Amino acid sequence: MKLIEVKREYGLNQNTFYGWLRENQMIVKKITGYVVGPNALDGMETKENQRVNEDGEILITTQVIIDNQKVPQLLEGYEKSGLPRLYSNQRQESEGKRNSTSELEERVEFLEKQLYILTEQLATYVNQNNREHT
Repeated sequence: MKLIEVKREYGLNQNTFYGWLRENQMIVKKITGYVVGPNALDGMETKENQRVNEDGEILITTQVIIDNQKVPQLLEGYEKSGLPRLYSNQRQESEGKRNSTSELEERVEFLEKQLYILTEQLATYVNQNNREHT
């Protein structure tokens, strides 16, 4: 998985995430992009891409990829870094929406149960009232 995909999938703050990776020398910034640094985790490697621009020149770009099984280890180290703003605002907002949706669903379920109880009580009352007046 490309590091940019890890960042997107887990809602990481790009500046914090890449800064942490560079600071810990897991990746190194080069002219072509990022390459594996001296302290890279096992399972991290540099992927080289080539493309041809409009002038026919071959452009080489590099990205760091990580074995999917090593992503949890990477995230654990990142979360233990103690850095502020580990996650993007979008992730925090979506988690907040998810939590409020869950709370709303629980509240609706509770109210539905109360409505059912009240309906049963009303039916019992109506039946008793009808017996008394007939």
